[in-house]
Amino acid sequence: GNDSQRHEYLDKLENEIRDYEAMNKTGNQVLDTLLTSKNLRCMQHKINMTSVIDGSLFDSMDVMDICSIFGNALDNAIRAVMELEDAMKRVISVKIVIQNSILMIQIQNYYKGSLHFENGLPLTTKKNKRDHGYGMKSIQHTAEKYDGTITVNTENTIFMLQILIPVAEAKSA
Repeated sequence: GNDSQRHEYLDKLENEIRDYEAMNKTGNQVLDTLLTSKNLRCMQHKINMTSVIDGSLFDSMDVMDICSIFGNALDNAIRAVMELEDAMKRVISVKIVIQNSILMIQIQNYYKGSLHFENGLPLTTKKNKRDHGYGMKSIQHTAEKYDGTITVNTENTIFMLQILIPVAEAKSA
């Protein structure tokens, strides 16, 4: 074909490969869909999101609870790293493991600026405080629903959300 058709075909192929690269296959359809959606958003904004997840660990968790934890946490992480100019710091890491019958969900990202805390949770950095700041509370509420806890640590411009949930039967990750 001609050059125009060839470029159009290559662009289409490149987009399909990019979409495939964004797909997550954790073993949990809800988590796969959510992570793929967030990963596509990351790719659009030149953010590198890595994940180590056994989705079967969430088979007994309610769909809305999975969405609450990962939707809120990843939206916050994406928003934080989008503000960074240093491309090397535009990274989000999601790690999930089971240790000693505890499911550990750990999400890390760089951030800039200063954070203020209330009752162990960071306060929203958005200007409209009245309509925002519920994501972390929602994550905390969801963790507590499963007798779990959340902690937030900030050190050297790295934000780390850690959610610990006891599980009845330990699976190896």
